[in-house]
Amino acid sequence: MDKMKFLTPLLLLSVTAASAQDMQGLYDPAPPADSAFVRVLNAPTATLGTKAVTAGKGAASPYVIVPQGSFTAKLGATTGTLKVEAGKFYSVTPLNGKLVLITDQAAENRAKALLSIYNLSKNASIDLKTADGKTTVVNGVKPGEVGSRAVNGITVELAAFSGTKNLGALRSVSLERGNAYAIVVTDTGVTFTTSSTKTK
Repeated sequence: MDKMKFLTPLLLLSVTAASAQDMQGLYDPAPPADSAFVRVLNAPTATLGTKAVTAGKGAASPYVIVPQGSFTAKLGATTGTLKVEAGKFYSVTPLNGKLVLITDQAAENRAKALLSIYNLSKNASIDLKTADGKTTVVNGVKPGEVGSRAVNGITVELAAFSGTKNLGALRSVSLERGNAYAIVVTDTGVTFTTSSTKTK
């Protein structure tokens, strides 16, 4: 009995340690305090500092951790030096032969869905509306800029407009509270991506 009493705490300790290791595997590690979060838009091949990042044509990659300060970015054949601040979110894209760094709005309201629309097209200004053109969600986004708005969770049909011209529709888009979404408008169409972050 005495031997069993001695072994039981050791057994419980082993089980607890194993469970803790399993739990650690369920979650990504927390980012360092000096981290900025950077993603690429419309760049199938890219490097941010030492990290390789991929975004499909017209799409947004996941955010990756980049230490605050200056770093070298290469998106396709376009290379440049960028500077970021800790705690902020950014999107970088090649536009007119140079890299454009866009400061993103963080999704801080967990009761809302955050919609961000990026104008990477030649249109002087674009608006995000419901697909029927009747309700404006975000208006007046200039080339190389972003417009954002927090909205209720809903399933909706959206479209990007330049004046009255429909540049591309997004059918049956399901927006969930607490999530963020990127809509990228290029000269070839409109792409919808759910935003995500990689901390590993």
